[in-house]
Amino acid sequence: MDADQPTAADESPEAWRAVLAALVNPRLRRTLAEIIVEGDPEVSAPERREARRILMQSGLLTAAQQLDEPGLRAMLRKGRVDKAGVDRWLRADGRIDHWPKSADDRLELLTWIAERLMSTEEVLAEKPFTQKLFAFTTDPNTLRRALVDARLITRNVDGTDYRRPVDG
Repeated sequence: MDADQPTAADESPEAWRAVLAALVNPRLRRTLAEIIVEGDPEVSAPERREARRILMQSGLLTAAQQLDEPGLRAMLRKGRVDKAGVDRWLRADGRIDHWPKSADDRLELLTWIAERLMSTEEVLAEKPFTQKLFAFTTDPNTLRRALVDARLITRNVDGTDYRRPVDG
């Protein structure tokens, strides 16, 4: 892997969850250990004792000097944040992560987007309207169709002049 290539830690504030999940997986843990051992210099006995003490304090090792797999799993469960409202379907950057399954939830998400997309006084041509959709999705055509189908956005028959209805 190129040193300049972004890693999971660069991408998300919750990247620590992927690290813990990897440590809980015995196959991944073994592979990581092999990689570390190949590249690290020898560790003296006093350095090893100090390292084990620190690893125990961090919660990675039990008092029996074993990986605390149940403890790691508990950290993963505890770290979950139950999101509420539209945050359930959004990534940290505010873009759609996935579409809600129920029609009511989809309408809730689409209404939230429409309210932030434009005011009821605004009228936008297709290109600027589509550009604004990119703030919420990587697929503006699907979002535009969903907003129009939900009647949260109206447009002229020829597909120009998008607006938010006053009662929408």
